[in-house]
Amino acid sequence: MVAVISIPTAEAKDLLDPIIVTATKIKTKDTKATYASEVYSREEIERSGTKSLYDFLNQNTSMAIMPSAGNSFSQKIDIRGYGLTDGYKNIVISVNGRRLNNIDSVPQQLSTIPFDSIDRIEITKGSGSVVYGDGATAGSIQIYTRDTTETSIKGSMGNYGISIGSFTTGLSKGKFMLSASGDRYHQDGFRDKDPNGHRDSGSVRNYSAKLRYFPTESSEVFVEKDHSNINTRYPNALTKETFEQNPGSSFKTAVGPTRYSFETSNTNNLTLGGTLELTSNLEVNLVYTHQDKVVVNDTEKKYHNNAVDSSVKYQNGPLKVITGIQTWDGIRNADTWDKGSTDTAKKSNMGFFVQSSYDTGSTVFSLGARGEWVDYTWQTDDSKHDFLAYDLGINKSFNDHLSMFSNLNYAFLAPDVDRLFDSAGTFNGFIDPAMSTTLNIGANHVTSKNRAKLTLYGIKLKHELFYNSVTWKNTNIDRSYKYGLELQDKYFLSNNLSASINYAYTQAIIDFEPTTGDELPQVSKHNVTFGLDYAPTSKSRVVLGHAYRSEMLSEEDFGNNKSQKNKAYNSTNLSYTYTHKVDAGKGLWGWRAGGPRQVDFSIKVENLFEQSNGSWLRDDVIYPNQFTRNWSLGAEFKF
Repeated sequence: MVAVISIPTAEAKDLLDPIIVTATKIKTKDTKATYASEVYSREEIERSGTKSLYDFLNQNTSMAIMPSAGNSFSQKIDIRGYGLTDGYKNIVISVNGRRLNNIDSVPQQLSTIPFDSIDRIEITKGSGSVVYGDGATAGSIQIYTRDTTETSIKGSMGNYGISIGSFTTGLSKGKFMLSASGDRYHQDGFRDKDPNGHRDSGSVRNYSAKLRYFPTESSEVFVEKDHSNINTRYPNALTKETFEQNPGSSFKTAVGPTRYSFETSNTNNLTLGGTLELTSNLEVNLVYTHQDKVVVNDTEKKYHNNAVDSSVKYQNGPLKVITGIQTWDGIRNADTWDKGSTDTAKKSNMGFFVQSSYDTGSTVFSLGARGEWVDYTWQTDDSKHDFLAYDLGINKSFNDHLSMFSNLNYAFLAPDVDRLFDSAGTFNGFIDPAMSTTLNIGANHVTSKNRAKLTLYGIKLKHELFYNSVTWKNTNIDRSYKYGLELQDKYFLSNNLSASINYAYTQAIIDFEPTTGDELPQVSKHNVTFGLDYAPTSKSRVVLGHAYRSEMLSEEDFGNNKSQKNKAYNSTNLSYTYTHKVDAGKGLWGWRAGGPRQVDFSIKVENLFEQSNGSWLRDDVIYPNQFTRNWSLGAEFKF
C-alpha cells in the first residue's frame, strides 16, 4: 500500500525539521524511531486539497481505502496485505487516545471525526501491539484533534448535491481553554432513482466540544463530548455487464431495479481525563471514555462500551519508560425484527504493558511487552483468552542524514462479537484469535531537498480471520504469511515545485487451510500514488495527485479460480487554492477589525478522468464506487 503527500514548496528546509512520533507513548523523532511510521501535520492535510478524512488517507497515505458495499460513510481500510475485506480489524485506530475499534464488525467510522478539527495523523506499520493491544496486528493509527482559540468557517458546494459546511472555534481565559468544532456533509446521490424514487443519498453531522483546565503549569484536567449522526442509502450490487454500461444503475445484479437499503446511526462519546506531573521525571495519566451507539437498518443494534487508560511515565536522561493498565468493556444488544428475539453479547479486555526506550545518542534501543486478558459472554456460553505481545527494536544513526532501524513485533487479534454470529443471526461459536509475528527492516535518508523512507517487512500469521461465503460463517485461515516493500520519497524540484511518489509491493499468501499456496483476496500487489505541488504565486497553490492500485482477487475468491477480478483502481484529483489575507488587527475588504483576517478560495475536481471503480464480491456481484467526476467550489474564512 502506498502513500503520497505534497509538502509546502516554499519551505524545503522543513524536510530537515524533526518530525515527532508518539505511537509508543514515548516522544521520538521519526528518523530515530525503531518502527516504520508516517506522520501528517495540519498544514499538510490542508494543502492536500482533499475534503474528507477518507479522501486524505486514500490519496496521501500508505493505506488502501474502499467503501464497504459502496457505503462511502463506512469504508474499509487495509495496511500491509491483510486485505480490504478484513484488514480494518487488524488496525487499532484512536482519536486523542480513544479507540474507534468497537465490539461490532463495522469498520472504524472515520466519518464521525470533524475533518477540519484534525491536527495530526500518525500511522505505525507492523508495530503498536504493546501500547494498543488487541487488533494491532497490522499496525495502528493515531489521530489527534487541535485545541484552537481561533475561529474559522468553511463551506463548499458541488455537483450531485454535494454540500459541506464546518466550523472551529475556541477561547482561552485564565486556566481554562474551551474549543469546539463541527461539520456537515450531504450528497443527493450518484446513482439512478430506485423504484421508490430514492437515490443513494447520504448525510453526516458531527459536533465536538472540549474543556481543559490547567491547575498548574504541568498538570491538566479535561472533559470532551462529541456526537455523530449518519444517514445513508446503500447502493445495490451490479452484474459486470450493467457495471460497464452504467455504474449508476439502480439494478440489483440480475434481479432488476431494486430499492436502496436505508441505515441510520447515532454515536455519543464522553471522555474524561487528566495529566499530573509528580516530579520532573515522573508523570501520571488517566483517561476514561464512554460510548453509546445505535445502528438501525434491518435490525436495531445498540452498542455500549467503557474504557480506562492509565499510565505512569518515567524519564531520566537517555532512559524513558512508560507502564500502564488499560481496560475495555463492550456490550451488544441486538433486536432482530424478523425473529422477534433479542440477544446480548459482551467482550471485555484488560491489558498491562511496559514500554521502554534508551537513546545513546547514535543508537536507540526499544523494548516492550504486554499481557492481555479477553473474556466473551453470550447467554450461558463464555470464552476466555490470555495473550502476550512484545516489541523489540533498534535504530542506528550513521550521520545527520542517514539512519537504519529494525524491530520484531508479536501481536494478536481477538474477534469482535459480531463475528460470533452468522449472517442469519445464529450463534456461530467462538473463533480462534489471530496471532502475527512481524519483522521490519528500514532506512531513513533526509536532506534539505529530499526525504526518503524504505522498509522491508515479513509477517507470519496463525488463525488469520476471514468470512466463509459458502457456510456464511466467520472462521480462520490456519497459516498464512505476507511480505513486501514500501518506498516513500518527497523531493523539491525548485522553490515552488515539489513532487512525491510512494510505491509498495505486497504479497499475501495462504499457507495452509482453507487453501494452500493461494493469494489472499482483496490485496493489490502494486500500489503507487504520486503528486505534484506547485505554487505559481505566494497566494496560490495547485495540487495534482493520482492513486493507483493494481487488480486484485474478488472478495470471496479464496480458491483463486473466479473468472472476474477486482479491476485496477485509478483516481486523479486536482485542486486550486487562492489565499487573501490582511495584517493582524485589520479585517478583509475594509470590514471591522474583528472580522475575517483571511479567506481561502478553492476549486476541486475529484476523479478527473471519470474512472469507474468498484468492489467485486464475486463474479457479477459488483459494488460501484468513485465512478463520477465531482467538482466543488468553496471558501474558508479565518477570524
